[in-house]
Amino acid sequence: MNKTIKNIQLFSVCSDVGYGANDGAYYPVGLLLIASHIKRIFSNIDITVVDRHHDCITIPMASVVGISASSILSYKNVLKCAQEAKDNGSITVLGGPHATTLVDQIMKNQKGIVDYVVRGKGEIPFEELIKAIINNDSFEGIKGLSWRNSIGEVVHNSLSEDIWQYDDYLPLNFALLSNSIEKYWEIFRKNINHDIDAAFVVFTHFGCGYRDAKLKVKNKYEESGWCSYCSLNDSLLLRDPGRVVSEALSMIKENNISYGSNILLKCYGDNIGHHIEFLKKLSDIIKKSQEWNKYNISWTFYCQSIKLSNHISELLVSINAKYLYIGFDSVDDKVQRINNLGTSSKSHIMAVDFCREYGIKIQAGFVFGCMGETKESIEKTIIFAEGLASSGLLERINSSVFFVIPGSRAYEMLCKKEQWIKSMDVIDSEELQLYWVKHFCSDLSKNPKDGLKILIHAAECLDKLSPGIHASMGYKKSSIFERE
Repeated sequence: MNKTIKNIQLFSVCSDVGYGANDGAYYPVGLLLIASHIKRIFSNIDITVVDRHHDCITIPMASVVGISASSILSYKNVLKCAQEAKDNGSITVLGGPHATTLVDQIMKNQKGIVDYVVRGKGEIPFEELIKAIINNDSFEGIKGLSWRNSIGEVVHNSLSEDIWQYDDYLPLNFALLSNSIEKYWEIFRKNINHDIDAAFVVFTHFGCGYRDAKLKVKNKYEESGWCSYCSLNDSLLLRDPGRVVSEALSMIKENNISYGSNILLKCYGDNIGHHIEFLKKLSDIIKKSQEWNKYNISWTFYCQSIKLSNHISELLVSINAKYLYIGFDSVDDKVQRINNLGTSSKSHIMAVDFCREYGIKIQAGFVFGCMGETKESIEKTIIFAEGLASSGLLERINSSVFFVIPGSRAYEMLCKKEQWIKSMDVIDSEELQLYWVKHFCSDLSKNPKDGLKILIHAAECLDKLSPGIHASMGYKKSSIFERE
């Protein structure tokens, strides 16, 4: 017997630990990409993307409710949303990095709350899941789907071997947002830059060039690992720069942005410094595009300090990249080395010099509590940040207390020390941090709680240095002090 699906809701939830500087300023592009694809396939089904940064009123009660489980920092709110949906009779589906990595634990521990998990890229698996539910078909052939069979056994279907292409699922349908896109721009102007008329998310590439290079290392004298806290598993995939320009112009026109407007494009690709040829082609296309140059379009990119150079800086300026997120993380060379960050205090200083020379504002990221952190290494980072704050180059500081992400090397290392963690999908981030400090930052203090206090205090010192909105990821301000 066929089942009727009248509506689908896709939810993006807020972090329950700390906050990001961009919270509420950018739409959830991953969910919007899936929703736009599904709407083209099932035009008769009402589909809505609900972002709880802006919409706390809409209740999860559609025929199918999908929720993005993007991080350990928001997972408790993910489960709250899923429980609301189940209480209202909905079928619940989780997706995203956290759900993909901890799928075994979720399917075992959240029976009755989570019906399905979509692992990896979600567009095709979610489409096929909806078709199977409607037609009462088998779930066995749906690549990347985790489900329970008739006797309650968990089944993990194999992942698709097809190469995923972002452009196959465009254009984004902004009308599917439960709140208007203008809400994001209002937050952007209020919290980040009041001169920006509109801001859009753009991917120039997927995956990380640094990670990709480290994966290929076979030399026994060089470690093959990459950043200890990174759980990224996307293969390196570059988009065609012409398509990037076409996508940006299409979004601008669809949203009726007038000529001469100040528009920011936020690139969510990792580490643009590895993609010189892409930037060259992008620069050439932009220079020749009469339509592009009728607007004042600027960019924000992420770049590893070691990859910033005169050549990269020139290319960034040629496309009007006004902001660069640099993950300084630590300024201590030993901490950078043992965490495989691929950078050094020298590369950090050179990156700052390049930004000064080329007039690029810095969004500075720092992480306190990487493996091997000491009071001395913290002091080096704070002194560097103070100098950066006085330089006039800062747009903002994003400080973080190291949080252990499932799927990262740090997570695997901690699980070897504390094997009970491996069975958990709901993990208190502060509890994990205490165990992390105990095993991997023991020089901070004999008492892990005191060590964590030191890390939180350091992060708060950097928060105060930020000239504008900042991010405080992985910790609640002075939360560990408030319980005493």
